Amino acid sequence: MPFSSLIGNDRIKKVLQRAVSEDRVRQSLLMAGPRGVGKYQFAIALAQALNCEALKDGDACGICIPCRRIERREHGDVRTLLRESQDPSVKKDSKSRFIRIEQVRDMTQHAQFRPYEGRRRVFIIDEAEWLQQQAANALLKTLEEPPDTTLMILITSKPYSLLETIRSRCLMLIFAPLKADEIEEYLRADKKLAEDDLRLRARLARGSLGHALEIDLTQYRDKRDRMLEAIEATIRSDVPSIVKESEYLAKKLDRDEFEDHLDMLLILLSDIFHLKLETTDHAITNTDVAERLERICAGTTIEGVTQLVDRVEELIRALPRNLNRQIAMDAILIT
Repeated sequence: MPFSSLIGNDRIKKVLQRAVSEDRVRQSLLMAGPRGVGKYQFAIALAQALNCEALKDGDACGICIPCRRIERREHGDVRTLLRESQDPSVKKDSKSRFIRIEQVRDMTQHAQFRPYEGRRRVFIIDEAEWLQQQAANALLKTLEEPPDTTLMILITSKPYSLLETIRSRCLMLIFAPLKADEIEEYLRADKKLAEDDLRLRARLARGSLGHALEIDLTQYRDKRDRMLEAIEATIRSDVPSIVKESEYLAKKLDRDEFEDHLDMLLILLSDIFHLKLETTDHAITNTDVAERLERICAGTTIEGVTQLVDRVEELIRALPRNLNRQIAMDAILIT
């Protein structure tokens, strides 16, 4: 998993590769950014580069024995600290949602030793925002005076939930969400995915490769078809069909599912809006139903779409007040 195999955040790749080439890697790093953008993979790539036997231009070869052992999580000098609920090696009856002080003390003790088999010891704390207060305090001393041969990497999607004293002792690297075309290119390597599917996954991912891989497209398309039918019924002024859809949304779904369908409606309206403006294909999420959306466009105006978006957003804001959902949907779609 060398840097060359990772997608996105090219600026951070260059910074880390240059630091490795010039032997200027800081002893404490904080990798911060949204979930699913590859922060952990970057940490592993850095660990490989620091211990690779065939380093070139600050990047690991990915095939030497240390590189392979690090990728398989078998290298004696590279360890990952997880909260117990995410660690498969911890017995179920003793799992905690947090990273506990005992875990940190064990890690900091090992951090004082010189490398067993490589050039640099690397300790990765994943989801560092889950450090208990005592655990965070126990980590401070090691961050203040880390051994020359040890690198501490903290990974988090919520950097400002960490103690300020921890942040100040680390070099923070801010990861950006991935671009849709970067995710699409990565997914295209999986020959099992149809072109429409991988494009849809990439555009629904919200910058997260992890989210792109988790999406249930069958469920997504079921929701989408129902909301497309609601929009089409609205354009036709087909009141019986509108009432039927409103009744389903209000009575068959719980509140979370109802809100998911409203989110879906907003995505579709955004696509219709961009089609009305004749913007680029990259602005459209649901390209696999573009023809159906084009037909809807023919019966709408930009002003009508904008008003519908405003009403849907008002309904989402009003949901905590336990309003009558069917009446609210009827009012939006019939009007």
